[in-house]
Amino acid sequence: MHHSSYTVPLPNKNLLKTFLENQYVAEVGLLKAARFTYPENTTIYVANDNVLAARALAVLGSPLALHVLYVLNHNFSSGWNCKVDVLLGKNIPDKFYASYNEYVGKINDYTIFYEKMNKTILINDWYNYADLLVYYALNKLLMDSRFDAERAFLNLTKMWDGYGFKDNYSKEHGVYETYKCALYIYLYRALNVAGSKLVSNYKNIYDKCLKIITKAQDPVFGGIYTNYKVVNNKVIILKGNGYDMNTETTSIVVLAIYSNYPEIIGSRGC
Repeated sequence: MHHSSYTVPLPNKNLLKTFLENQYVAEVGLLKAARFTYPENTTIYVANDNVLAARALAVLGSPLALHVLYVLNHNFSSGWNCKVDVLLGKNIPDKFYASYNEYVGKINDYTIFYEKMNKTILINDWYNYADLLVYYALNKLLMDSRFDAERAFLNLTKMWDGYGFKDNYSKEHGVYETYKCALYIYLYRALNVAGSKLVSNYKNIYDKCLKIITKAQDPVFGGIYTNYKVVNNKVIILKGNGYDMNTETTSIVVLAIYSNYPEIIGSRGC
């Protein structure tokens, strides 16, 4: 699927690049998590943020990509964490675990964490979470099982309520997560390349997801806000009071819309 086939406005590519580059903390060589919200604006996550941001920066043609990759490769064994790795075409385990943040250290005002899997806490109801459904489906495509990936995709579409993915997280917190719209686009594109005949039946969700993501982009700073709610059938992007643009969400948006990772994954599932 080429970008010329998109029928709705896309998030501004230059602004996405500007945002991610402004998140870069030179003395650490990595990107901080959020723009304004404390303590996230002084917190750096090796994974998921920087593993994804390094590739997003590369997609956007930023020279900072090499700096981030260098730090990840030399200090953190590439920064993999057996979950979001699948977005970059790397197989993950077939079980999902709760995560925890391993403290790495502090450099000046910045605290560094590494999100890892807690192998003692298994997530048994993983299929009730939109993000984990996508990770599962992409992993199945990598394992050449389009049937299982399509089944997960159909379960994902059942969570769509016309405005967002109403999974267990959304039900519990009363807000939608923007990055799950980006993950839907990711999986849609991957399945499309894998030759799935199903996905075109759900192009309406794809288009709505693109509109929401584009609306969630800050017109000045360029980042993507993490959450939104619906009031009187209108999507309201949440800003302030702990709601912010962040590196992880913005990076997933870049990879979902502007990278060829979905095609690479989908070609494995043909």
